[in-house]
Amino acid sequence: MRLSEVVERCPTARLATRADNARILEFFEQTSMQTSAFDVQYRRRPDFFKLLDYQSDRSFVLVSEDRRGALQGVGSLSLRPGWVGGQPTTVGYLGDLRIRWSRDLPSAWRGLFSDLVSRAGEIDELRECTHWFTVVLDGNRAARAAFQDDRRTGGRRRAESPRLVPIAPFKMRNLMMRMPFSGRSRLPREWRLQQAGDGDHAMLRAFMEEVNRRMLMGFRGELDRRIAAWEGLSIRDFVYVSDPQGVVACMAPWSPCVAKQTVVSRVPRSLRLLGRAARWLPGSSLRVPEDGEPLRTPYLTHLTFAARLSPESRARAFRVMLDDVFDRGKRSDWHGVALCDFESWNLGRDLGGFVQHTVPITLYAVVPPGQQDRMKPAEDAAPPAFEMAMV
Repeated sequence: MRLSEVVERCPTARLATRADNARILEFFEQTSMQTSAFDVQYRRRPDFFKLLDYQSDRSFVLVSEDRRGALQGVGSLSLRPGWVGGQPTTVGYLGDLRIRWSRDLPSAWRGLFSDLVSRAGEIDELRECTHWFTVVLDGNRAARAAFQDDRRTGGRRRAESPRLVPIAPFKMRNLMMRMPFSGRSRLPREWRLQQAGDGDHAMLRAFMEEVNRRMLMGFRGELDRRIAAWEGLSIRDFVYVSDPQGVVACMAPWSPCVAKQTVVSRVPRSLRLLGRAARWLPGSSLRVPEDGEPLRTPYLTHLTFAARLSPESRARAFRVMLDDVFDRGKRSDWHGVALCDFESWNLGRDLGGFVQHTVPITLYAVVPPGQQDRMKPAEDAAPPAFEMAMV
């Protein structure tokens, strides 16, 4: 069956097209993701669909309208080539969920997403997708409830609903300033830190593919696609560390600002005061956004580590690359840089001397009813492949 047929079984729902762009943007910006500490809003002007193009070559946007034609809800599906258990597959991401409150709409959308995930093998456009995931701010209870709770069942998950299974908690680290005279990690004698050049493309592609093949939901064939599709990203933006056996770590600072702008309301008071005080310090590079100001924050994308690194060596390799990024960004007007620090990485162990703000987030497998949880990794496993820049 066709995806449009399944979507249209949900009252008022349909697949959106780029002709809906203006209406989606207006609706999307009327809502924010709320936690107890702050509100964060992702603005997608001028083209809502552009970030989806960055995510993958295949994506779909769902909308719901009331009787007057006004939007009530938006959600998206993105499919990408992936690795699971060393085998090639297709991985699906559920994102952009925004629903205007009404008595029946949340329940109807839960039913729709349940059908899409549970019956993906029967739907022409989703047939190859074997694994689904989503990501939710830990403080955003409403988002978790939107997937699996129902008021009519007293807040309990209905048996026919997919389960949200936490597979990778992480901290979104916003590194805002490196304090003067802070210590730095020294490179072991056998390591080399390098800026990538055009001649390193094939080497980095092979390194990332080898590591991702062993990861849960690993990226498959992504580097070349991103170099071609992500505006402003080139192989020369990469920094990497190598030893006599080859590359051990790499990353590339990049901002999706042409497709997504992040605006935070209610910036923590302690950070606001610190930022204002820093303006009086000579040579200070600390820039704290005011409430409602868009963040100028590149993400540390393509962050990849060789499996042979110990936890201590992994943290050291990251710190060496991070110091290089901050050295090159001294004259920029960044508010900082951002990264996903998964609990299994614990890169924060070697970030002394940085002013930072962290937000707890969890990546969830979306498991169809009646299926075994095939995505939950072992406690000591590497984190799944994920880019917060794409959310």
